Amino acid sequence: MNMTLNNLVGISFERIIPHHDTINHLLIAAERNISDSKISAVSAENRFDAAYKAIMQIANAALQANG
Repeated sequence: MNMTLNNLVGISFERIIPHHDTINHLLIAAERNISDSKISAVSAENRFDAAYKAIMQIANAALQANG
C-alpha cells in the first residue's frame, strides 16, 4: 500500500479548503524566520530554532495548498 496524503485523510489529517491568505501568511512568516536565522548576533540555538520554525511553516503551507 502506497502512503499518500489521501490515505491519511480521516486518520491523521483532515481535508481543508485552501485559503490564499493563510498560505501567504505562512510563507511570509517563514521568510521572516529564515532572515532571523541568519542573524549572527543571536545564539546558534536561537538561529536553529528560527530555521526549524521556517521549515515547519513552509511544510504547513504546502499541506494547506493541497487541502
